[in-house]
Amino acid sequence: MSGPRIAIASPGIGRVQRGFERMFTDLFHLMRDEFDITLFKGGGARKPAEKRPLFLHRNGLIVRSLPVHKLFGRTPYHSECMMFALGMLPYLRGGRFDVVHTIDAPLTRLLYRLRARLGLRFTLLYTEGAGMPPSDYPPADHTQQFARSLMDRALAYGYDSEKMTFLPCGTDPERFEMTLDKAALRRAHGIPDETFVILSVAALNRGQKRTDYLIDEVARLEGNWMLLLDGSLDHGERDLVAYARQKLGERVRVSHVKSEKVGELYKLADVMAHVAMSESFGIAIVEAAVSGLPVITHDGPHFRWLLPNPACWIDASAPGALTAKLRVVMRDSAALDAMRSRDSMRERFSWRNLKEGYADLYRHTATLPRQGVAEADCRRIG
Repeated sequence: MSGPRIAIASPGIGRVQRGFERMFTDLFHLMRDEFDITLFKGGGARKPAEKRPLFLHRNGLIVRSLPVHKLFGRTPYHSECMMFALGMLPYLRGGRFDVVHTIDAPLTRLLYRLRARLGLRFTLLYTEGAGMPPSDYPPADHTQQFARSLMDRALAYGYDSEKMTFLPCGTDPERFEMTLDKAALRRAHGIPDETFVILSVAALNRGQKRTDYLIDEVARLEGNWMLLLDGSLDHGERDLVAYARQKLGERVRVSHVKSEKVGELYKLADVMAHVAMSESFGIAIVEAAVSGLPVITHDGPHFRWLLPNPACWIDASAPGALTAKLRVVMRDSAALDAMRSRDSMRERFSWRNLKEGYADLYRHTATLPRQGVAEADCRRIG
């Protein structure tokens, strides 16, 4: 197979169901017919062209029992990335790969350092998926930006436009096509047809995802409704489950369904509420929208770009704003229908429409000279 040899790497792949870890898996399958490509992952079945380096993951017994990361003022995530980088080394020797593509900042920084120290021959492509300040970006030969607002912020900070590419994350709309209709799915999940279902697909936390704001807002609603909180607690706060049940009682359900089941939630729900004030992208927003589900988001620059439908926007910083919006769409089906953006979102974010852009990104990165390592970069690992 002609073209550069690509390695896609993240320790969360195979262990984290959602988010950018799943996006990297999708990208691996998308590009397999274009390039000689290998997926380095932290869990799941061993398959052809998929490698599981030997490493210690952040939630494992050894890391919990021997928290050596605390000696360096770091987190279990940093320890995980360090061990994963070391586990990749046998595969990276001998110039086996032309491009190594990463999304974890600590892993990127470590591979950059190891490349310089060991004379490894690959160019390093980093995808900025954390929404971190540009001053904290790890060193790489090229950086991909998912969001227009983050690209603009990096340029304003002083990053060279020639060393960055703006290319959004994709999704596969066909993944969310369900054979069962809405009524059948509700019966399968034990939800009455007449109940208005408000869905949230996000980690359960007070910080970025603002799950507490969502709970407080729906608690003010009248009528027959249910809040379905589907999200990971890996980066969440477990006490929010008790808080939701205290405030909402039987009107709330908390779940974390498998990735292949998320499409069922999008189809059985009436609306999705995503109340974060900022995002590095917003995969769940795109997935829900391409499924045809109305989505409520904050009225901010990033979300105006991501979901350019004013009917979907609220000032999520204002108490009562979400409650007021939900009251409108619960009684007015036309207002709910105005929030649907299925066709336009499929056109913008389907993998099939983004594939050539990613192929060009890999080809371009493979031609770049490898940057040297600065002493300051060698001292930092995250």
